[in-house]
Amino acid sequence: MKPLAVTLVHKAAMQIAVPAVSSFARHFADCYRLEIHTDGSPDAEDEAALLNAAGGMEARIVMPGQRAPLLEARLKGYPKTRELLDGVGYNAKLELPMVVEPPYFYFDSDIVWLRPVANLEPLGKPNAFSTESWSWYNGVSKPGEWIRQGIPRRVNSGFHFLGQPFPFDRMEDMLERGLFDPGIRYNTDQEIMAYLYPEMVMYHPEDLKRSRRAIRYELAGETAAAMHFPGGMWLGHLNQLPALTSQAGREPAQIRYQEAVPLTHLELLRMRAQVKVSDCPILGKMLNFARSVLRG
Repeated sequence: MKPLAVTLVHKAAMQIAVPAVSSFARHFADCYRLEIHTDGSPDAEDEAALLNAAGGMEARIVMPGQRAPLLEARLKGYPKTRELLDGVGYNAKLELPMVVEPPYFYFDSDIVWLRPVANLEPLGKPNAFSTESWSWYNGVSKPGEWIRQGIPRRVNSGFHFLGQPFPFDRMEDMLERGLFDPGIRYNTDQEIMAYLYPEMVMYHPEDLKRSRRAIRYELAGETAAAMHFPGGMWLGHLNQLPALTSQAGREPAQIRYQEAVPLTHLELLRMRAQVKVSDCPILGKMLNFARSVLRG
């Protein structure tokens, strides 16, 4: 049986999700099967479009109702975890590792694939995650315990490979001990995944790449294997996508892996300061302008 790849789609992302699926199928149809999970918002027409985009690839749609029985069975005895899933917007993404049997490779649906990859599965470590130059872990509570455990920093979950089953006991313990604050603004699944799967390596940020604000990428000439366009940054690149359909059969990329670096108190302070600056309209505009100048 071919190894499994998984993605998650919601209605608002359909405009980029269809190219995400079609570009993955273009380069990986011969070596992966694909599960397209939804949060329940895509309708039957959307689901048909996604399956059509998968072309001749072995693919299927998985809706929340199909995940629910297994999810409920596995959450018995984990009330804090069940409560968290009921109370946050990224619950559908957290559901996937709870119900999908590892090993599998996951990619967000706002990603455009530019070439095949020979080694999405890491050697020597059970898990791999994408990374970036900065991120925030706003949900971290009692940071001394995170740092004592050597939890990795700058984990981005847009691309990840999981070779371990979901650690329900560790998740419940994290919540019972108050190590994650589900009520604070800007908490994400990223710090949760970093805490749950600390034994990891990182995909090189220039191989599986995250787009930056105020930069227009020329996708046909990109050396990265894939481009991740969060926050609607794909809108300015849609006109380039038709030209990519002729790029099937490109030479596979060989992903470089980096060792994960532990989180520090200093970086947590930097993360939180950056969030506060971004929340201030004037300072936020100044910060974005400085980023644009530096990246330009």
